[in-house]
Amino acid sequence: MGLNKAFFGLPLATLQSLQTKYIECLESIAVAGASYSIARRSFTRANLAEVSQVVKELTAAISSSNGTRIRRTVSAFPTQLP
Repeated sequence: MGLNKAFFGLPLATLQSLQTKYIECLESIAVAGASYSIARRSFTRANLAEVSQVVKELTAAISSSNGTRIRRTVSAFPTQLP
């Protein structure tokens, strides 16, 4: 699933505040199985993947606003030993 970039261009303080709220939401529903509300919208365990995706999008937007890029490194190991 790619980033939809809905958060790109928002002020850094707003992005960081949203990220904090969504991480609290993620922790609440992942650990306690509780519901959590942000801006009159309720999330439950069924929304765990959605909340996780929003955290990723916010992290990318924050990195973009800081002028940094998110890099993914994949290790390649030989399939056979000598």
